[in-house]
Amino acid sequence: RTTKRRVEGIGQCVMRASLASLSARVRAASIHPARGVGVRVCSTARRPTSRATAADDEPPASSSPAADRVSSGEGARSWERFYRTHVGKGADPSAKPIRAFKDRHYLRREFAELMPQSIRDDPKAHTPPLDPSALPPPDVDSPDHKVVLELGCGVGNSAFPMMRANPDMFVHACDCSETAIANLRASPEFDPRRCDAFVADLAAGDSPLAEKIGDGTCDAVAGVFFFSALDSRTFGHVAAECWRVLKPGGSVLFRDYGLDDVKNAEGTKGATRGETRGAEFEPGRRIEDATYVRSDGTLAVFLDEARVEGVFREVGLEGECRRVTHEVVNRKLNVRITRSFVQGRFEKKAAA
Repeated sequence: RTTKRRVEGIGQCVMRASLASLSARVRAASIHPARGVGVRVCSTARRPTSRATAADDEPPASSSPAADRVSSGEGARSWERFYRTHVGKGADPSAKPIRAFKDRHYLRREFAELMPQSIRDDPKAHTPPLDPSALPPPDVDSPDHKVVLELGCGVGNSAFPMMRANPDMFVHACDCSETAIANLRASPEFDPRRCDAFVADLAAGDSPLAEKIGDGTCDAVAGVFFFSALDSRTFGHVAAECWRVLKPGGSVLFRDYGLDDVKNAEGTKGATRGETRGAEFEPGRRIEDATYVRSDGTLAVFLDEARVEGVFREVGLEGECRRVTHEVVNRKLNVRITRSFVQGRFEKKAAA
């Protein structure tokens, strides 16, 4: 009997370890789309999303489920939970770097107008980490001096690569997550002479940055995988705020998820054999056309070029989008997929 109990106990431990390993593999493969690496392969069968409740029969409180989430503050709370999860329960958010996303070094090439000539000539040139103790403050008289507002800065995966490439840049970095901002400010590269990092929920009111950033003071606004976290109404309000803070001739530099991306079940282009549209959002769920809530509660909206152009044009920003593709390789699963993004530039024209 003792031997039998020991065998049963060992069997239970093995089973628990196997289940834990499988769960970890699923979490690792089903990564957050904004991280830009990895894919998950699954069957085309859909899982049930959630149980119906009495609230499902009630009329919506606002124009759409996505608007409900954003206007109620759930969008901001979800991103705070996302970053807290990466820090660990009860841990100090400034204790170690959060590595949820990779640094976006490609912005040196894609946002070339913000870069000095040496970087434009060779965007792949190595740029060392910032050392605040060894660097002078940005030279405001330099032709390379730029004032940039970054929306949804996270922990600095866009801001730091841009400032490394252009030490004369000053970045207003804002995010709705207190944990993300605390982590950014704790970076050894953070220098208050060249970066002002602060918490702001851009869904709160029509001009949520009015107390922080004056009218016509920024050369550029960067929105990298930011606008896809907004519903249509909030997108329009933020676009108007971009127009307010930009100098005449300044521009919004935009990159986000395209409607034809393989992770959108409703896309029509770019799919290759073996790619399952929309599968990345299981156990998340679709709540509107091309709009999903991920399992961590964050919102993902796939954007059409014409829609993006229309929103910015309505507030007085002229420009256009283009479709950009990028091949993602998951060597662990031996899978390749082609991602589809929307990238654009929208300029505030000088007064005639």
